[in-house]
Amino acid sequence: MARRNPLDDFTRGRMIAKLEEGCTVTSVAAEFGISKSIVSCAWKAFQTTGTAVRKVGGGHPRTTTVGDDRYIILQAKRGRRQSASVIAQQLSTATGRQV
Repeated sequence: MARRNPLDDFTRGRMIAKLEEGCTVTSVAAEFGISKSIVSCAWKAFQTTGTAVRKVGGGHPRTTTVGDDRYIILQAKRGRRQSASVIAQQLSTATGRQV
């Protein structure tokens, strides 16, 4: 499997600067020793967002904590024939947070 080495922001900025100067994607990839697809994706992202800096941590925020997940699994393993809504109601009552 291929090894992934994320580019640091400084290197991404240097790549974008080279592309803005008029260098080709192929020449920039050869200069930095990376594949053309990485340079191309970085260039497309820069053109759409206007920044070369990557945003960290995307995704949907969690609604339950790891402890809440353990509680749900514990309730399900206890053998009670309860629906998910009943377990969610119990969790809401126990933690005070809406699930």
